[in-house]
Amino acid sequence: MQIVDSLERPALSLTFAGTGADWPERLTRGLEAGEVRLISRGENGDTALAIAPADAQDARELGAALAKLARELKAETVKVAATDHAAALAAATLAAGWQDRRYKGGENQQEEVQLQVEGLEAAALARIQGMAVGVTFARELVSAPANHLNPATMAREAQKLSGHGVEVEVWDGPTIEARGMGLLAAVAAGSVTGPRLIRLTLPAKGEATRIIALVGKGITFDTGGYSLKSGAGMYGMKNDMGGAGAVLGAMRALAELRASIPDGTEVRAYVAAAENMVGPHAMRPGDVYRAANGKTVEVTNTDAEGRLVLADALAVACDEGATELVDLATLTGVKVAALGNDMAALFSSDRALAARLQAGAEAAGELLWELPLHQPYLKSYRKNTIADLKNSDMVPAGGSIKAALFLQQFVTRPWAHLDIAGNAAKEDVATGWGVATLVEYVLAGKD
Repeated sequence: MQIVDSLERPALSLTFAGTGADWPERLTRGLEAGEVRLISRGENGDTALAIAPADAQDARELGAALAKLARELKAETVKVAATDHAAALAAATLAAGWQDRRYKGGENQQEEVQLQVEGLEAAALARIQGMAVGVTFARELVSAPANHLNPATMAREAQKLSGHGVEVEVWDGPTIEARGMGLLAAVAAGSVTGPRLIRLTLPAKGEATRIIALVGKGITFDTGGYSLKSGAGMYGMKNDMGGAGAVLGAMRALAELRASIPDGTEVRAYVAAAENMVGPHAMRPGDVYRAANGKTVEVTNTDAEGRLVLADALAVACDEGATELVDLATLTGVKVAALGNDMAALFSSDRALAARLQAGAEAAGELLWELPLHQPYLKSYRKNTIADLKNSDMVPAGGSIKAALFLQQFVTRPWAHLDIAGNAAKEDVATGWGVATLVEYVLAGKD
């Protein structure tokens, strides 16, 4: 689905009760907020009716329902009457209308649906289009199967952003090892592809006074390593790079919306990419590795690999001068048990940074819930080990908090961690969760 300025003849028109035509009571009886009701069909197009959204959340629910109806009717064009929440409705309709048909046969291909939403000003339309480009980029990355997307091919996809004004640099295995990133190298050791550190930069307009680092976990497939997952637990692990997808999608959107980035703000992205596989060189429980900041880590659980690759990327981002950092990762299964799939967990070392992310998520229509960095929980990661830290104490209770505390040992600047386990894909459909939150956070500035 794509948004356009105008349509010659809409196949499906959405209007709102109480505006325009005086609809009979029988057509509006029982109509609820967020519901779309088909009321007529004909050669000149179909007509649907809804209650005008009272707020942005109503508009988002309405957009999802409209996309579903358009798909059922196989509509090629959709026109929506003006509303006070046109931007939220348009963005939600675009998101809900997305389908990944790249791997289907030719008979399953179809023309992209065109969407026109009345009442959108040019600036709002440009922002929606820019955001949609980034969300789609993220969804395509997360949706791609692991035999199509590995660390090397992810790096090639990221390099395409250089055509949009983004500076892209890719470190391979030897460079990663030379930079002391022993944790990232260890996670990738069981894979023939090896690791990649994908580094992207959108330079500041003028002198850089604020350097934001967006850090993404890029595990393109996770077997669990020698701490092997079950068969059922392994299916879907192509999505374990949802954090990387969100970060790359955000950079793609920000490249489109670059004029709106506050002066003096430089945005960098660091994607730590690896496959967590089993092989003759794979890391083993009990092995000890040194991180980029010099700390040593004993691997007690090879399936707690995401925090290892993030730790190295965070340390490098700090070393290169980031003034604030946000990492995203499908990190812990217990986050899903605690918050489900609608909300992501937020951890932060800085009140102001946490507040800016909360505001960005609210503007984006994405949900964050802050959890505490309860320092006593880290003690179990320091007990009974020959290294500075263990990567897991093998106790699920408080696991999301302990994973965040582990990451905190590798940052020296204001930092926030978003655990998006369960958010990156719902019912096996990639969501692009986090792209909009990151973009809104960057564009809002610091004050």
